[in-house]
Order: sequence, then C-alpha cells, then structure tokens
Amino acid sequence: MELWVIFIVLYGVFKGIREPIKKKILETNDLLSTLFAYTFLGFLMTVPFARGVFSIDAKTLLLIAVKSLVIFVAWIGAFVSVKKLSVSFYSVMDMSRVIFSTLLGVIFLHEKLTVKGIISLLLVVTGLYLVNRKKDSDSRDVDNRYVWIMLLACLLNGISGTMDKYLMTTGAVNSIQLQFWFMLMLSAMYYIYIRTRGEKPDIMGCAKNPYIYILSFLLVAGDRLLFVANSYEASQVTVMTLIKQSSAVVAILCGKFVYGEKIARKLLCAGIIIAGIVLAVM
Repeated sequence: MELWVIFIVLYGVFKGIREPIKKKILETNDLLSTLFAYTFLGFLMTVPFARGVFSIDAKTLLLIAVKSLVIFVAWIGAFVSVKKLSVSFYSVMDMSRVIFSTLLGVIFLHEKLTVKGIISLLLVVTGLYLVNRKKDSDSRDVDNRYVWIMLLACLLNGISGTMDKYLMTTGAVNSIQLQFWFMLMLSAMYYIYIRTRGEKPDIMGCAKNPYIYILSFLLVAGDRLLFVANSYEASQVTVMTLIKQSSAVVAILCGKFVYGEKIARKLLCAGIIIAGIVLAVM
C-alpha cells in the first residue's frame, strides 16, 4: 500500500472522530463562536511549524483565499447539519461528496474515470440511496432543508479538495504554508462575519470546553496528512475522496456509542460504500 493511501485513511479516521465531537460542542456552545475558536486554535497549532510562509506569491495567496472562502461557507453548512441531524445519518450523507469530487477531478484535473472507478461510484450512489429510504425513526424525522444544506456543503468541500490537489501540484506552496495561510484566513473570515452581525465571539465559553481543543488537533493533524498526500504525483482526487469515506464507519460507530443511535441499516449502507472504496484502491 502506498504511503499517500495510508495518510488518507488516517485522515478519514480523524474526520470520523470529529463529527460526534462537533455535535457535542454545539450542545453547549454557539455555532459561529465554535467555528472561530476551532479554526483560530488550529491556526495557533500550525504556527510553531511555520517555515517560509511569507515567500508565497500573490497568485497562490489569492487561490488560498478563494479556498478559504469556499470552506467558510461549507463548514457553516456542515455544522448546522450535524447539529440538526443524527451523527450516523449525517456521516453516510457526507459520503455524497464523492460524487462531486469525482466529477470535479475528471472535469478540471483531467483525471481518468476507469471502469473500476465507475463501479466504485455506483456503489457509493447505491449506499446513499438506501440510507435515504426513511425507515429508521431518526431518518423519518429528518428535515429535508438540512439535507440540502449538507449537500451544498459537500459540493463546496469537493471544490476545496480539487483546489488542494491543484495547489499542491503547482510547486508554489508546500503543506505547511498552505495550512498556515488557510487556517489564518479562515479564522479571520469567521471573526469578521461574527463582528458584522453585531456580535462578539464567546471566547471564554469556548475556551472552557475541552472538546474544542481535541477537535482543533484532529483538524490540524488530519489536514496536514491530506495536504501531504496531495503532493504525491500518484494521488488522484477521485481515488482520495473515495478513501476518505472510511470516516463514515468511525462516525457511525461513535453515533451508536455516544448517542445510542440505531445504526444497523446505516452500517449496511456504509459497508456498500466502503466496498466501492476498496475496489477503487485495489
């Protein structure tokens, strides 16, 4: 197994753990304050490793700013969704980003979609269809507005992932530089947005919540692995996005043990999708 594949699997594990933690934080903390504290703390964690961050050209900084703006909107949608949906349902639906990322990778990065890739994608779509057949009690109570918000977040995450691959293959930026500027710009965007609403971020309330520190660490560690994986020439957005969906199994199990959610059907749906992932990396 290639090293970049291992990095993406680890990214998936970290991401899966993050989803129930987000929901736990939002039980006591304001959504926008959480997003600001979460991203700014993540930025502070990147500072000790920052090297050569001021040597990036203006064009690359502009692209990072665009990526940050895309994620600014995506994460608001994702946090709103995870607050309103069950962790297990959210996690399986989050796999829909595979469809968007695959299409974006083929269209903009000219990646080839093989027969094996098409079969993998069909397995993902099948799993998503099955989880949306409302049989479980937590699925029947789903407000479709939050499903659409989540799908928009998945599309935007797919755009961000495509930009990551492009940025890391230009040679104009490395993983440390990209993470430093991305986290700084994203933190600034959340702070400015909160202030334009006539509010102040609840820094003290967030600082007292230990889950935010864990969430920020998992974000920084996972994104570093993701950016490094993107720097490998052999890595492809279409394949990496499939592998990332291993996060769903972790999140679904967390939903069961933390929130007591019914997960039998969701695990079956996730299993179908994971079969697609395994096929993609064989």
